[in-house]
Amino acid sequence: MKLFRKLAAAALAGVMALSLLTGCALGDATKENAMLKALQTVGDLYQVKVSESDSLSKKASGIFKAFKNEKGKAWDIDELRKTEGSSDISTSVTYKETDYRVIVLKMPKNAKDSTKWGYPADAILYSYSLNRCIEWDENGNGTLKVGFDVMNDAKLTDAQEKAEDYMVVFAKIPEPQDGGDIIV
Repeated sequence: MKLFRKLAAAALAGVMALSLLTGCALGDATKENAMLKALQTVGDLYQVKVSESDSLSKKASGIFKAFKNEKGKAWDIDELRKTEGSSDISTSVTYKETDYRVIVLKMPKNAKDSTKWGYPADAILYSYSLNRCIEWDENGNGTLKVGFDVMNDAKLTDAQEKAEDYMVVFAKIPEPQDGGDIIV
C-alpha cells in the first residue's frame, strides 16, 4: 500500500508540473483564438474570409525578429483608437526573401475575450487592405490568411526597460498572378 501511495504521489507531482509548463501555452492559444474570432467577425462585415495559416504561424518568431530589426512600432489598443481612421498600422518586413506586413499589439488585460480585439481587428483588416494582403475574387469576396503568435516577456529594443507581452499578427503580401495585379 505504501508503494502505491508513493507512485500515486509521484504521478500527481508529474501531472502538476506538466500543467504548470503548459499553462502559458494554453493561455496564449486562447488569446490567439480570441484575436482570430475578432478578425473573422469583422471580416464577415467586409466580405473577407479570414483564416489562420499554420505555415505562417510557424514563422512568427523569425518575423518578429525582422520586425524588431525594422524598428516597428507596437500599438497599445487605447492609443490605436486615437489614430486617424486612414492610418496604416502595419510594418513592412522581409523574412527569408518574402515580404510580409506585420502588426504588433501590446497585450491588453483580458486578452482572452474576443470583444477586446474588435477595434484592433478592424484596424488590422484596413491596414491589410491598404497593403494588398487581401486577395479578392471577381465576385468581390476577399480572402486573408494570417499568422499569429504571442510573444511573452519580449523587448522590442535594448533600451526598453521592462519586457512586455505582445500579440503579433502578420500576413504575406501575395504575388500578382500571371503578370496581373491583385484586385483591391
